[in-house]
Amino acid sequence: MSEKIQARIEPAQPKPAQGDKAEQDERASQAETGTSAAAAADSATDATGAAPESAAAAPEPGAFARASQWLDQTFPHSRNAVLGGLCGLAVAILLFTIGIFKTLVIAILVVAGVALGQFADGDPKLVHIVEKLIKKH
Repeated sequence: MSEKIQARIEPAQPKPAQGDKAEQDERASQAETGTSAAAAADSATDATGAAPESAAAAPEPGAFARASQWLDQTFPHSRNAVLGGLCGLAVAILLFTIGIFKTLVIAILVVAGVALGQFADGDPKLVHIVEKLIKKH
């Protein structure tokens, strides 16, 4: 007497507003012709030379910005403590699952990657820290 129940959850599709129909048609025609969105935004001006409001709309924030905002709202004065706790949890999981030596190799490679990234950005903070440590000894 066991019945399997299957359900599919699909994201809700926003209903277009009446004024958005022309914009959707324009996007569809751009997709068919291969016109880029930037070129379309440059060419989409009214008689006064001003861009329409839809072209000036700011893009939605990315996942990192949304997570950062959520951290600030949820833990207003403890953001760094929460991030430190999450890093500690990640290290603990790595230690228990793959062992101490593999975890140390991962940590060294992550620090080396951050140092290389900072060097490529033109702000090698970790390189300067290592140089100061070497000069002291």
